[in-house]
Amino acid sequence: MEQFLLLAQSLYPNMPPAVLNAFALQWSETGDANIAISQVRQTQLYKDNFPGNVLPNGQVRFDEVTYQGLKESYIGTLAEFGLPRATTEELLSTRFTNLIEGEVSAREFEQRITAVYRGIKDNIPQVQAFYKDNYGMDLGPEAIFLASLDPEVGEEIIAGRITSAQIGGEAAKVGFNISTTVADRLRGAGITQGEARQLFTAAAEELPRLQEIASRTEPNQDAVTLDEFTEAAIFGDVDVTDRIQRLQASEESLFSPTGGAARQGARVTGLTEQ
Repeated sequence: MEQFLLLAQSLYPNMPPAVLNAFALQWSETGDANIAISQVRQTQLYKDNFPGNVLPNGQVRFDEVTYQGLKESYIGTLAEFGLPRATTEELLSTRFTNLIEGEVSAREFEQRITAVYRGIKDNIPQVQAFYKDNYGMDLGPEAIFLASLDPEVGEEIIAGRITSAQIGGEAAKVGFNISTTVADRLRGAGITQGEARQLFTAAAEELPRLQEIASRTEPNQDAVTLDEFTEAAIFGDVDVTDRIQRLQASEESLFSPTGGAARQGARVTGLTEQ
């Protein structure tokens, strides 16, 4: 089985692990890669991982390498317009099937997206004012672009779902992987995409130094985590704030927490009060 799994990985390097394992198992049983992939394509597991790819007659629209490449090209196109991968994946999660079933090529998708952007780029300030006046929301150009791509996205923005994805995207940009629960909690605290960018940028700059200081001054304690940094900066956790202050003080440097500001109801932007 291990031999077939290695062979399967060489044929389909980007195939989801569960599907790859199923393919390798079928290959080991049938001895024929073509028969094995044909059998796997008829399973619900395959259809869940390759939505829209199986035709009513059981054939597939795209081979698996082409399918994954097409999906990556969609994500790459949106990335060129400033949309984080996490946001794009959430956006495409319910719409990717339609793109595949429509056999929309990478070039056609890029042309569609470019046309939408050209149509709204000069109106972004007016749309921002609309969301501000009607919903009290400060949206960045990326969110407005998303709303223009699909009318449903405007409703999702108002509901907060897109904002959560954007918060996760901002974390990913600087190397952090946060859960949907954490992103939703930050959104619930009123954190916008821009504020999330400031928060995670500050964390990326400060955490390594805090962890290095802690390793020298608090060798028996766990390292300062992103969750702790967020609790201090956004939610005003007293214990964590005190610990960070002690670490900073030990290096004769200053920490400017927003904990006090948050407890007093002031607006928090990243790590500074306004």
